[in-house]
Amino acid sequence: MMNSPMKEWLSDHGISYRKLAAEMGQSHASIAMKVNGDVAWQQKDLLFLHDRYGLSSDFVIGISVPLYEKIPAGGGGAMV
Repeated sequence: MMNSPMKEWLSDHGISYRKLAAEMGQSHASIAMKVNGDVAWQQKDLLFLHDRYGLSSDFVIGISVPLYEKIPAGGGGAMV
């Protein structure tokens, strides 16, 4: 299984679960479970991550937009 986008983002930015947990007023175990997908992110978490780091909710929870082939004028394009 691939890493979650959030896990990769934290690693790329040098932010540990403990540091994020301290900023969010949560335990590092809670953050680890959320990042690993074992527990759902809460609305207050998503608001914090957006306000503090500019992260979208879709990104944090791991929703990705599928890539589409170029759709010709008038529609009718196929999804990849």
